[in-house]
Amino acid sequence: MYLFIVNPVSGNGRGKKVYEKIKQEPLYKKKECRAFFTEYEGHARSLASHLAEMFKDRVNAILVVGGDGTLHEVVNGLHRYPDVKVAFIPAGSGNDFARGCKLTLKNESLFKQILESPSWKPYWLGKIKNIKSENQALYFSNSIGFGFDGEVASVTNKAGYTKLLSLLKLSRLQYVIALLQVLLSYQPKKLELELDGKKRKIENAFMVTITNHPYFGGGMKIVPDASIHPHHLYVMIIENISKVKVLFLFFTVFFGKHLSFKEVKVYQAETIRVQSNEKIDYQVDGNSGKCTNCTVSKENSTRQIHRFL
Repeated sequence: MYLFIVNPVSGNGRGKKVYEKIKQEPLYKKKECRAFFTEYEGHARSLASHLAEMFKDRVNAILVVGGDGTLHEVVNGLHRYPDVKVAFIPAGSGNDFARGCKLTLKNESLFKQILESPSWKPYWLGKIKNIKSENQALYFSNSIGFGFDGEVASVTNKAGYTKLLSLLKLSRLQYVIALLQVLLSYQPKKLELELDGKKRKIENAFMVTITNHPYFGGGMKIVPDASIHPHHLYVMIIENISKVKVLFLFFTVFFGKHLSFKEVKVYQAETIRVQSNEKIDYQVDGNSGKCTNCTVSKENSTRQIHRFL
């Protein structure tokens, strides 16, 4: 049995359209496929958990039709079910996971590939734990960013222009517009970072982004040489940079050329601790949050995900 979790409003309604096309494929009718639609934020998480429990002895895979946020909810909902395979059919505005895993086929062809000749490979999710919170850890498939990245995501998630840009197929501009909005008033942060036990204080941290693969923000190559790894994450730090220079830097990120700036440094680490005296905005797979003391690492267990990178 193949179970679909569909976010019908992702990509300004693209999720529903993509699913409707897939549903017309003869293979959909030939195989035992069932679809479940999300109705509110967070629903994909509870749906995934419920379906994994209900069909645990029968499910071949869960296919996620939506954006990176929908996938984020699903992998968190499946935390207690590591044996359930997951495939992603991109229908959102950013779709960085699809880029990072080289899911390049059109959606109907991708659907056929998943059912007929899948490329199941282990995937090691990232994990963030807020030290001062009793809430359980959050898992991420793409990236987590602190500081400027977090504030930009917060503005993007609340913006009224998101649907219009998606409708005009200009989703990449969402991040750029929000970036310009935040840049006007943004103040660098004082952070203490600990990378695999090595501490360093940063007086003027512009942003700290931790990622599983190269892409974020709708196609930006934040760490161009990143590859999916079982143990370490990639940590990009931007510090001591002027706002004018930030503008030049971010317009080079789509091409991965920002690493030539002296204010940008990239590290690899298995465990990262981020501390601050004030609450710091962060984004995790595009979802917003705040913390003062948290750790980021790789999840110990793996999940089989359809991917080519």
